[in-house]
Formats: sequence, structure tokens, C-alpha cells
Amino acid sequence: MRNFYRSNVLLAIVCALIAAVIVIDVYVFRHEPVIFWISLPLLLGVSGVALGKLFQIRQSEFRYFEQLSDEIKGTQRNSLVDFPMPMAVVDNNRTVIWSNDSFNEEFFTPSEEQYSIDDVTEMPLALFGSEGREIRFEDKWFRVYSKPHSFSVDEKILKKQLFEPEQPEQDSETITMLIFRDITNFKKLKMTHEKSKPIVMIVMVDNYEELLSGAKESERAYVTIQVDRLIEEYFAEKKAVLKKITGDKFLIVLERQYLDEMISEKMSLINKAHEIIVRDRAAVTLSIGVGDTAESLAQGERFASEMIEKALERGGDQALIKTANGFNAFGAASPGRERTGKVKIRLAAENIKSLISTADTVYIMGHSYADFDSAGSAIGLTCAIRRMGIPAYTVAWFRDETKTNAKALFDKFSDYDTSVAIEPEEAKKWITDKSVLIVVDTHILKKLEDKELYEMAKKNRVVIVDHHRLSAGAITEFGVRCQESNASSAAELVTELIQYFSPDALINAREAEALLAGIMLDTKDFVMRSGVSTFEAAAYLKKQGADTIAVKKLFDTTIENKMRKAKIISSAEIYRGKCAISKVSESFSGLRIVCAQAADEMLYINSVDAAFTVYPIENGWGVSARSLGKINVQVIMENLGTNPDDGGGHQSMAGAQLYGCTLDEAYDKLTKAIDVYFSNVPEEPKK
Repeated sequence: MRNFYRSNVLLAIVCALIAAVIVIDVYVFRHEPVIFWISLPLLLGVSGVALGKLFQIRQSEFRYFEQLSDEIKGTQRNSLVDFPMPMAVVDNNRTVIWSNDSFNEEFFTPSEEQYSIDDVTEMPLALFGSEGREIRFEDKWFRVYSKPHSFSVDEKILKKQLFEPEQPEQDSETITMLIFRDITNFKKLKMTHEKSKPIVMIVMVDNYEELLSGAKESERAYVTIQVDRLIEEYFAEKKAVLKKITGDKFLIVLERQYLDEMISEKMSLINKAHEIIVRDRAAVTLSIGVGDTAESLAQGERFASEMIEKALERGGDQALIKTANGFNAFGAASPGRERTGKVKIRLAAENIKSLISTADTVYIMGHSYADFDSAGSAIGLTCAIRRMGIPAYTVAWFRDETKTNAKALFDKFSDYDTSVAIEPEEAKKWITDKSVLIVVDTHILKKLEDKELYEMAKKNRVVIVDHHRLSAGAITEFGVRCQESNASSAAELVTELIQYFSPDALINAREAEALLAGIMLDTKDFVMRSGVSTFEAAAYLKKQGADTIAVKKLFDTTIENKMRKAKIISSAEIYRGKCAISKVSESFSGLRIVCAQAADEMLYINSVDAAFTVYPIENGWGVSARSLGKINVQVIMENLGTNPDDGGGHQSMAGAQLYGCTLDEAYDKLTKAIDVYFSNVPEEPKK
């Protein structure tokens, strides 16, 4: 703050006031002499006191700053003036009370108009310390060090103040010496080093086999040439070293500055690959793994390989960049590859069959708040394993409507002699080291119906059957995993698996309907994510006697929920012209199902590619996300959850949980996550 008493403003004001009083007294003398002679002593007394007090204040200020000057002289002021590094002394009010020539040249010469260190940095002085802190001033970088110095102030100075201080008087002052070390060249060298740091990257044509399956030699040559040309020309601009490892995989080493360019371009290489069309129907898709944050080239190659594996597990057509806390995803806008081969399913079925053949009991558990896919998969697998002569049970909170969204499906099996489903507490009483636990329709640890049951199971006797893309918080300890992100549903995978368990039929019509309900739920009645394998699975279930009308009746709802769903849809807002968002503030029976169905139906609004409903859950808010495939809602939900494993799902169907916030705050977080998604997705090339 500027010291008012150090300037000549106060002197001018006092003199002006005295002059004004004199003028008034002259006027009074001419018209009322008696009053003039009476007021004259008062005028002279007030003027004398004012001038005397002003002189006293200025003398006190002079003595105060003379004492500061003496303190600086005590540290060899003459040497500091010529010191090559900028130096300044700052008081408690952040006023520069002394500076050397270097400071004056680099920053400013202190004056009545410019005197605050805030013009250089607003950082608290105590933060600099002996270690120093980096600041930027215009186009230069400095590391600033601070050294505070306290000294006693003459009590006579403190007493000679015009006003009483608001705080108790102190008998010491603190000044801080700042030393500025120019580190601009070092920063430039460091930035150059960072930009030139080698980054290992792997680029893979993830649908190579599907594209060339059954293709003519000329078509194979065309695809190979086009892909090679695209990748070679793209990375030639990035001055990268490129080596083709196999027919569909490339190893690239490039400098960090060119990776930054690729990120700023939103990994446009992914969309450029879509322009290569094979047989007028299929486009080339690329998966990219980047080994950033690596300390060596070998570690970078390992990180890049890990990212490629994760990208493929998440459906491909995306770039994953390794970070200290996980990875950043770009792309992931295509619906993913359709499954055509059955080799992985057959091998998984053989491994699962071998494992359960040694089990005393098999427990099948889905995710919490089981839906028709989770419950149907568990029921179908339970009944199939039982017909193989092995005791099996579905583990779920099937009696409580507040803990399951599939009570209607569980009720269809209530007349079985041996209960199909048991609750987790009962399963935990009977599970042994010889038991096998099969997890269906999820691979996230915290989303299990009962996490404690998993922890009690022997980890090499745990099986995962899931169709969701790999997400944070995944189960890492298991014996067998069958995870196909390109499958429509867990029920589709289970239907395929049980066909490899035995040549004989292992399920009846009612159990086939449970599996068909799961497929119909996740495919929206065979509209979304329905590939050849999906219809083959449905055909098998139909062959086993599944009644599509009976399955459709499972989706019936009440008139009250129909009206609630209509209200949710009617209150939706359109965001960014492509996303419909509806907020639900009240809780009611069947809330999760109604909100999910409302999100499904909002997709049929003109120009809407993704729909979201925000609804209340315990201690927070849930988000149900749906998409027609152009927008990857899984990526949006992964960036939205309070914790990394609070959001995830599939490209066209996902969800998240937000805790410790209001409805409006949850809405704001959702819109920000949508903005982040669009900032990372490259624009489709204009046709």
C-alpha cells in the first residue's frame, strides 16, 4: 500500500485548507470586524498546530526510513547496489523500499506511481524462502529467494502517529529481501529437452483379420498398401522412426513435441483410417498405445503394449496414452468390431468347464441392483451347470425390490424344488476353498452384488464373464476371464458358453427366456449392438423354446411409472445440440428402471445422439447414459464418477455415481464431462 505521508499531497492539502480559512477571515474582517478579531487567535492556533503536526509526521517518517536505510547499510548496501542479480527490500505492505540497479533494469524503478512488488509477483513473500520459487515476468523466468529481517523501531517514532493504530502497537518491523535469479535459459533448455524426449508408440489395425477374411488377393494388397501409406505419410510429418512389426502392427518412436501435436489434433489418425473402405462396407480402425511417462525406451515399449491391450479390451478404434494415474483415452467413437470368430469362446468354455468339474459348489454372482442381463445370465448359467451334475446357485438380493431390478425374473423360478437363487449372506456360510465363483455382467470390484463373497473365494477359482469394456477398478485376481467387449450382452456370452459345455441341451424354455430377456434389454430389442453372434444366440434360445411374448411381458410397467417416464422425457434439455439431459429430483419405486428407460426413449428425439438422466441415489446422484453409437457414453461416464471406478459401462449404455454434491452440481459435472469428451474426439472428415 502506498504511504500517504511520504508524498507531498498531505502538505498541499493542509496548506490549501489554511489558505481557505485565511480567505474566509479576510471576508469576515471586511464585513464583521468584531468576529474577525475574536476568531483570529483560533485561526493562528489551529494553523500552527496543523503545520507543527505535519512537520512532526514527516520528521518521524524520515527517521523511520533512515533507520531502514541504516539496516540496509549494515548488510553492505554499496555492494548490493552493484550486485549482478536483481534484489529488492520489501516491507510488510509489499512496498519496495529499496532496490538495486539490476532490479530497476529488469522490472521497474520504485516511485510514487509504481512501488508495489505485486507488479512483479503476487505470491506471498514467505513462500519463496531459501529454496526459492519460480515466477514468470513477461518473457523471462526467475527463481526468487526471500530472507526476512526483523528490527526494532524507535518508540518515539511509534508514538508520533496522527491516528491511533487499530491493532496493538508492536516494537518491531519486518522487511524482506528478495533475490531474483534469471533461469530463462535453463527453462528453455529444459523445455527443449522435454519436447525432444523419445516416446514409444504402437499402432495396430485392430480389425485386420475381419477386413481380410474372405477377401481377394487384390483386396488384401489394396488394404495393406493404403494402411502402410497412411501411417508412413502421417508419421513422416512427425519425423518419427517407424518399423512395421507384423502385417497389422507398427512400432513408432517420436519426440514428445510431436505427441503433443497429435493430442492437439485429437488423434486425427484414427479418423483418417476410417476413410479406407474395404468392399464398400467396412472401414479400417486403428488402436494406438502410447508409452508416455516411461523412464526408458524399454519401459516405454512395455507401457505402449499395455495400452494396446487395454484399447482392444475396450473395443478398439481408440488411442490410450499412459499416465502416472492410469491413461487418457482419445477416439473410441466407432461402435467396435463385430465378433466373428468363436475360438476365444470355445477356449474359455473349456477352461471354465475344467474348473467347475472340480468344484463342490458353483456360485454365480452379478452386479448390484441386478438387471435382466445380470440376473438372466446368472440364472441360465446356474441351471446349465446343475444339469452337468454340479450344485450351483445364483447369488443375489432377489427378494428385495429396492436391491434388484429383476425381481419379476427371479419370481419366474420360485417354484423350482431347489431354489435357483440364494442371498449373499447364505452363500458366505457355505463357500469353501473348493467352490468356484463366477462373476457375470461386471468386472468392477466395487460393483459386485457382494464384495465380501469375492474376497472369501479362492482367487484362482474365480471366473469373469463380461461384455463391458475394461474400466478402472477392475478385478485383477481371477482364474479364468471371458471378456468380450464386442458382445451385445453377458447373456449372449453365456448362451455361447453353455453350447460348448455339452452337446446336449442344458437349459429349458423358461431358462432360455431368462437369457433372451438379458439380450433384449441390452440390445433394445435387437436394435443396438446386434451382430451375427447376437442373432445366432437368440436363434439358439428360440430353438430351446423361448417365448418372445413372455419375455416382452417381463418389461411391463405400471401406469404411474409410464407417466413418470413421460414427465422425465418432457423435462429434458438439449445440450450441445446432440445430448438430451433430464434431471430427476424425487425418488420413487422403480426409479433406476424408469430413468434408464427414459434415457432410452430420449434417443428417438430429433438430432439427439446421446441421452442422460440424473436421479437421486443414497448419499448422491446416479447417472444413466444411453447412446446410438456415435457418442461413446462409457468414456463420458469414466470421466464423471466421483472415483475412477464410479463410472463406466459400454459404448452405448453406461452409468456413473456422484457423491457429496447437489443436483445442480451433478448436472454441471455431467456437462463438463461431455465437453471434455468432445474436446478429445476428432471431428469426422467432411464427405
